[in-house]
Amino acid sequence: MENYSWQIYITQGIVILILIFLIIYLIRQRRVITLEKRFEKFALISIHDYEKSFFDIIVEFFWGVVHRLGLFLKKSVFLKKYSLRYEKHIKYENRNTYTGMDYIAIKFLVGLLVMILYVITVMFQLMNVSLMSLLIAFLIGFFVPDIFLQYEYQKKRKRVEEDLLKAIIMMNNSFKSGRNIMQAVEVVKEELEGPISDEFKKIYLDMTYGLSIEVVFDRFYNRVKLDDAKYITSSLTMLNKTGGNIVKVFSTIEKNFFSKKKLQQEMMSLTSASIFVFRILCVLPFLFICVIYMLNPSYFAPLFTTGLGRLLLILIILFYILYIMIIKKVLEVKM
Repeated sequence: MENYSWQIYITQGIVILILIFLIIYLIRQRRVITLEKRFEKFALISIHDYEKSFFDIIVEFFWGVVHRLGLFLKKSVFLKKYSLRYEKHIKYENRNTYTGMDYIAIKFLVGLLVMILYVITVMFQLMNVSLMSLLIAFLIGFFVPDIFLQYEYQKKRKRVEEDLLKAIIMMNNSFKSGRNIMQAVEVVKEELEGPISDEFKKIYLDMTYGLSIEVVFDRFYNRVKLDDAKYITSSLTMLNKTGGNIVKVFSTIEKNFFSKKKLQQEMMSLTSASIFVFRILCVLPFLFICVIYMLNPSYFAPLFTTGLGRLLLILIILFYILYIMIIKKVLEVKM
């Protein structure tokens, strides 16, 4: 029986390793495709000689399944409203290719994949599959893509926050040279790169559709959720309603943003040591746990096998989370 359990563990380990290597391969291929698209406009490639690779066929098949599933899920009013929150993750150049419903379809597919993997794992262990466990596996897979999307969204917000001052400077210089708001937005979207350029392309597109300045920049704020974007939206709204010198207004915004960024850099230099110590203290408990477990694997067994141990384990986790929240709150500096 012990040998059989070891065979199960080995089989599960092999399956997990295959999945990890497959995920790494897909990520590397995605990076290759991104670089290929970036340099495609500089290459001299004949259209007739282009051949699809095996990976391209798999990607096209996958997105075909996603689009068809998205069309089916679009019949649900609740899912249609739920998909609107994923519109902010779509890049400007992909606005006609992907929709928020495609993200919902991907979440459903990942949930089904996790559920299938769970069933296979349980079958290897010769255990019964319960409906509740299937539902939990599906929900875990359903919300896993949100972690990746949230990570990418936070990276995008950080890039937008860093480049927003450049956009304001370019808009202010455009106003000084006699351009209007739409022309200033066009200058920013053409000159800058990265997420800030993508956001100003969306702003320019909204303005070409005839939306008011207030609505356009309010939608920009709702996409990035930055206080600086809210400040710009409020300034432009007041300027549009009451009138005034737009050059002076943007000169004031530029000075405020420059002062705020300078102050942020000073605060980062002052708190960098404290933040480093905080990260070390967050990691140290896990290092001690790993060392103790390697020296004595049965040391932590009472925490999982006894009722009092489980209660202590829950209290330890709660106190650890509370500790992180308190320290982060202490180190947080609001500008």
